[in-house]
Amino acid sequence: MKIAFSPNSALGQLLLLRSVAIVIQIVMLAIAAIVFGKQFDFVAVVAVVAAESIFQLLSIYAYRNTKEAAPIGMTMQLLADILFLTILLDLTGGATNAFVSLLVLPTVIAAVTIPTINMLMVSAGAIGAYLYLYIKMSHEHVHHMDMSTHLLGMLVNFTFTIIVVVTVVSILVKQNQKKERAIAMLREQQLQQEQLIALGSAAAQATHQLATPIAHLALLHEELEESYPKEPCVQEMSEPLGKCKEQLNAFREFTEYLKSASKQMITAAHFAEQLRELTNLQFPQQHFRFDITNVQGTLCDDPMLMPSILNLISNGVRANEQAKQTDIDVIFTSESTEHVITILDRGEGIAEERLAQLGHNVVNSELGLGMAVLLSHATIERLGGHLLIESDLTYGTKCTVKLPRVSDEVTAC
Repeated sequence: MKIAFSPNSALGQLLLLRSVAIVIQIVMLAIAAIVFGKQFDFVAVVAVVAAESIFQLLSIYAYRNTKEAAPIGMTMQLLADILFLTILLDLTGGATNAFVSLLVLPTVIAAVTIPTINMLMVSAGAIGAYLYLYIKMSHEHVHHMDMSTHLLGMLVNFTFTIIVVVTVVSILVKQNQKKERAIAMLREQQLQQEQLIALGSAAAQATHQLATPIAHLALLHEELEESYPKEPCVQEMSEPLGKCKEQLNAFREFTEYLKSASKQMITAAHFAEQLRELTNLQFPQQHFRFDITNVQGTLCDDPMLMPSILNLISNGVRANEQAKQTDIDVIFTSESTEHVITILDRGEGIAEERLAQLGHNVVNSELGLGMAVLLSHATIERLGGHLLIESDLTYGTKCTVKLPRVSDEVTAC
């Protein structure tokens, strides 16, 4: 029989611990029968251990295809352990049994493995089990005042122990989980920063390598202009070469601007107007429908913010070109706590399996590796915003950028 759950999982460890406990119970029963004689209901105890063993086998069979049990399943398993242990204690001395403190163990396991409400159920079950043993034992020793007082003290001590242990363990577990989440987030940010640095280095190297060939082409073009001043082909080369040099110079200037890593407050209306001007300038072949009528308040501007939004618009432009469309909607609205920029293209959309990876990983596709979206996502998150990309049934792809709205009382980012 193939078992799916891991021995390192909470379910696997619980079942392993119960198996060890059953073996120990069998050994102790044998020792008690040989050394101390049958001073208790031996047949009943053997029947309980046998029932516990059958329950263990049924549990393994029931969870054989499950990697991890649900909280309610773990709760029922722990309550079953409390039930079997209570019956064994009742048959072997009750509340005076030296092993009565084992009732604390299921509550400790519950505090580590299941949610608070389920853990409280297990704790209540353990206290209820001890209370049952106490009531039954106190009735048997009703005429022994000292014994009754001692049993009552044990009950109070057990309840106090349960409360302290569960509280302390729960706090430690929550602190550990919080620390693990923080470490995981830092690790993810570090990996993302390393990836961004690698992309930036590659872009800078590519710019440096392109500068020399473009300079050579410019010199050749000047010589051709001198030799063939009226040649149409030579004249047509002037404009694309000029654009290449302008783009390289702009990239160098922007790189210097990035080194300052300065943030500044800017009105949302001014940012929206800049976005419209740059978009219409860079993509004149597309028809943009801007809606910036409901824009107000301020936002925290960053050297990478505008290029990040333009990257998303550029993706929409490429999707439109693939689908031979020209309409793109850009909607900029301001809400009470955030600014929302929505970009809708008329492309063919994005496959579902790629949507979950875009913005988080480099994704192989016919149109590229998704680096622009990765960079945009990193910048927007660094500014406290969110990026959502989804395929729209009416349109092609819908990109939603949410940026925090800066309070009017704040004077600096």
